[in-house]
Amino acid sequence: MARARGRFAAEHRFLARRRRKARRSGALPNLIVIGGLKCGTTSLHHYLNLHPEIAMSRPKELNFFVRELNWEFGPEWYASHFDRAAPVRGETSPHYTNLPRFEGVAERMRELLGAETRIIYVVRDPIERMLSHYLHNVGGGYEQRDLEQAFSDEGSAYFTRSLYAMQLEPYQRAFGMKRVLVISREELAGGREATMRRVFQFAGVDPGFESEQFAREWETGSGKGGGGFRLMDRAVRLPGLRALDRNFDRLPESLRWLVERVIHDPETGAAPKPELPASIRERLTTLFRTDGTRLEELAGRSFPWLERSG
Repeated sequence: MARARGRFAAEHRFLARRRRKARRSGALPNLIVIGGLKCGTTSLHHYLNLHPEIAMSRPKELNFFVRELNWEFGPEWYASHFDRAAPVRGETSPHYTNLPRFEGVAERMRELLGAETRIIYVVRDPIERMLSHYLHNVGGGYEQRDLEQAFSDEGSAYFTRSLYAMQLEPYQRAFGMKRVLVISREELAGGREATMRRVFQFAGVDPGFESEQFAREWETGSGKGGGGFRLMDRAVRLPGLRALDRNFDRLPESLRWLVERVIHDPETGAAPKPELPASIRERLTTLFRTDGTRLEELAGRSFPWLERSG
């Protein structure tokens, strides 16, 4: 949370200028990717931004509708991050599905943006998401516990952020499920072109758009346990390099890709994950089953990890 908020600390000094800019050129978004964390939202954000009818925010994670983060900056600051000329304007903030830590997000979103806003939620096998979340924290130096200790707390973010139906239900109440698209990281990885056609159709733009850059995956996790990730993640917390962290998503697409290749080389594949003891996997599978069944009801579709868990 501190880093998410810190990325915008400098905005306080330029808020008046931002407001003047917003009045001239800003516009509120009509497409929001709400998460989930470690489910491929960074890749999706960049794929969406490739479409000529879509302009995604820079930086990616504005976290505006989280009261504890950037809500205080106000609607004009928020609007200043979007291109008024684009038919579809979007942002991506996984903290929008971070209950119970951050509440009221969907309600604030509905009040400001209106009921016609389109919402995209990316999910994945909940246990695999937990593992990626854990490895990210270990790689960044945020987690010192072993895996069994970390996964023993059912109230932790590792667990709650994999309760997809619980996270999604406020959006169902605020927008209705016709305005919400649920896709999985597995289908985004294994059937990217078909999945993006479905996403583009949902967003109301030409679904036939294709790009050779769809072959790229952003932040695959391949470097999370390695020295490159640890060095970069810790370095950007230093005072002299915080500006790089804040402005990374504002860099040209090609330059951001070069930096990502250094830290998360997509050709190395996914990061190896520790093997969960069978007893822990069975316990988690049981705990997630009810929420997974509810997710299928909300989304009106099935997900492969539920079929496997039977």
